[in-house]
This record gives sequence, structure tokens and C-alpha cells, in this order.
Amino acid sequence: MRLDIAILAGWQEDPFYYDAGDGDYNHSIEEAAAFLGLGVALTRDIATWDAEFQAIYSPADTRTSAFATPEQESRWLETGRKLAQRIKQESAIAASVNYRGDGTIPDQTCVF
Repeated sequence: MRLDIAILAGWQEDPFYYDAGDGDYNHSIEEAAAFLGLGVALTRDIATWDAEFQAIYSPADTRTSAFATPEQESRWLETGRKLAQRIKQESAIAASVNYRGDGTIPDQTCVF
């Protein structure tokens, strides 16, 4: 079985999207790591990347939920791109990895 995977960070949401045949398309980092066969280091790096995004969430006023600087946001997006590439390299069942960042990267424009 080979899967098409999407990586999309969302506040208080899991970042992995794929159809594992269980009717659920959104998957946690831990669940995806086990299912996709990702190593400990990559799993830790994905969790760190997601935690950095979750840390900017301001539920009192979501309009203020943003990275401190454009450079910080660019660095976070680039880190995610590299992680998506590593997922494709490390997972034997990943047919493709569609990296969406926080939704600012258009669908199917950064695919490994």
C-alpha cells in the first residue's frame, strides 16, 4: 500500500492528512509516525515544528495569532518543507507528501 500524505498545520489540529482506510483522514503525529514508519528523530522534529506553530495561537483574539517576525514565519515554513521531504524519504509507504505549511502554500505546489 502506498499513500498520498498531506502536511497541514492548524491550530489545535493534527498536521497529518491521509486515508488509512479507517474513515479518519486527520492523524496525530504519533499515530502517523507509527503508521508511516517514521523514526524517532524525525517524529521529534515534526512535534517540535508543530509545537512552534501551536505556541503562536491566541484563542482570545485569533487575529493576533502570528509569528513575531516574517523571518520567523519563513524559517518555520522552510523547516516544514524539509520535514515533508524527510517524511517522503523515510516512509516506505509514502507515495507523495503534499506540504501545505499553515495553509499559505497552495495545494499541490510543494509535493515530494
